[in-house]
Amino acid sequence: MLIAPRPMASLELNDRDLIAVDFHSHTEASHDGRAGFTAERSREWHRSSGFDAVYVTDHQTFDGALEAVKGNPNLAAEGTVLLPGVELRDGDEHLILIGVDPRRMKISSPDWEGAAVAADGGPAPPILLLSLPGDVLRIPSTEIHGPIKLAGIEASDGCPRGLAQAAMQRDSIVAISARLGVALVSGSDNHGWGRAAPAWSVLRIPGWRAMTPAQLDIAIRQTILARGASAVQVIARRTAAPPHNTIQSALGGFSVGLVMARTMSSTDRVSWVAWSWVLCFLSLRRARATRNRRRASANARPRKRSRTPPMDVAAAMSRAS
Repeated sequence: MLIAPRPMASLELNDRDLIAVDFHSHTEASHDGRAGFTAERSREWHRSSGFDAVYVTDHQTFDGALEAVKGNPNLAAEGTVLLPGVELRDGDEHLILIGVDPRRMKISSPDWEGAAVAADGGPAPPILLLSLPGDVLRIPSTEIHGPIKLAGIEASDGCPRGLAQAAMQRDSIVAISARLGVALVSGSDNHGWGRAAPAWSVLRIPGWRAMTPAQLDIAIRQTILARGASAVQVIARRTAAPPHNTIQSALGGFSVGLVMARTMSSTDRVSWVAWSWVLCFLSLRRARATRNRRRASANARPRKRSRTPPMDVAAAMSRAS
């Protein structure tokens, strides 16, 4: 059941002016990317999840992004578009940089301030996105007032620590987004290992389907810069709230089960209940068979005779009296 192929959870948008974007993804070009997870496999993964556009943001390299743009459709409506980006560092933080030309930008350092940045020459400048996990409460001034400014913060990130931080600090992240006037975005942070997208970033861009990939990249950044905190709607899969005390930790399994039941269709619920009872029945049956075998084996063993001679109970009682 674990290795059997299965459909991915996918987002469907009925409004043609809405577009689903993943702002943070990786390929095998990243040092921690899964071997064989090429740009085209990433495209298929995102297409199955319902993404229309994806930023390939490998760690300190454009190799995956350069491979990705070769397979792009001529127009955005013709398939999932992969756009160039890169993930850099700012101390202990990880920044997503989008809006640069990977053919002209040379990364001279993994650190943000040491990297040589060249814009794509379009009408929208490059922008920075702060990814999770990270210290969203201490954003350096260079990211806010520098030549290339922070325009978005992840409200959801697909890595385990990112998901945990997003759940624990959701209110703080939303408040900082509003105070700075930057967008809330989401990133799958997929390195080729997972099989489910945690969230989708949805933007309203009229006419995006008729745009080329380069035009779409500019339109996405223009929308974020123009609308700020209201530019993106993050649609996240529902998860159980993180525990804040011992009682909530003890009830964690019940909470997860309740959330799963609430987000399932009727068919899904019937399927899960059926599988649970079948597995329980098979487990009990196997345990019973194991006990019967052990009991039969114990009964079949020859009993050892005691070396102590039998005692004449009557004679012993007579002597005692």
